[in-house]
Amino acid sequence: MRSVATGSPAPAHPAAVGDPGARGAGAVRPAAPVPAAPTGPARGPRAPGATRAAWAAGFGQAVPVMLGYVPVAFAFGVLGHTAGLPWWAMLAMSAFVYGGSSQFAALQLLAVGAAPYAIVLTTFVVNLRHLLLSAAIAPRLAGWRRREQALFAYELTDEAFAVHSAQYAERAGRPKAEVFTFNAAVHASWVAGTLAGVLAGDLVTDVEALGLDYALPAMFMALLAAGIVADRRGLAVAVVAGGGAVGLTLLGLQYWAVLVAAAVAATFGLAIAPREGRREDTDEPGTEGAVGR
Repeated sequence: MRSVATGSPAPAHPAAVGDPGARGAGAVRPAAPVPAAPTGPARGPRAPGATRAAWAAGFGQAVPVMLGYVPVAFAFGVLGHTAGLPWWAMLAMSAFVYGGSSQFAALQLLAVGAAPYAIVLTTFVVNLRHLLLSAAIAPRLAGWRRREQALFAYELTDEAFAVHSAQYAERAGRPKAEVFTFNAAVHASWVAGTLAGVLAGDLVTDVEALGLDYALPAMFMALLAAGIVADRRGLAVAVVAGGGAVGLTLLGLQYWAVLVAAAVAATFGLAIAPREGRREDTDEPGTEGAVGR
């Protein structure tokens, strides 16, 4: 160890640098630094409890969505069994395609013997709305690894987007364990519902009579209402999107209605946002006499 010239001999042993007697007025360097307490392991005792809490929170958020997914996936499994598709193909669609509207559209095309390219193109068009969903949620995942973002995008659905948007609006720093627990739980319920429908395909022949096809829209409207009940701008955007989608569907644009209506509604929401922002700044207390701002 280097010694500092102070007019006296250097310490005979490196340990003498830390001796109180060696801290004279001429000493320039402090005593040997004491190793700081490790910061990483300090989180260890709290990590298991925090992780379990995140798992529980994610599963609790997933339960309402699971209650809506299971009956719709059940109807999909029944229809697929009735159409003569093998059970493994139905489960593979629910596991890898994982899109209710696109799966039902593909099932109809398979039943009539459509060409593979037509099925792929139709599925692509039906799922184009995910471009808007992923673009809206992407800023929340800016600090994530690429593989984590890819896994999140793989399990992003309309209902998952609604829940994640609401939760991130309340808590920007949500644990990843909570997010992925939610995604895994709702995805598993979709696959389980499909399997149940395949197994019960011989017992249930008319799913429309049971009203199972309405479970998913009803659940999504409940999630939407919970998110916009206190947001006037969100309510206006929802009205524009819903009215536009219905109108375009009645005009015959069945597969493009949602995408076009969502784009128009998003543009409308962006257009009215600055006006509200300026009004809120004007109404902020204490700004009337502010000078130099």
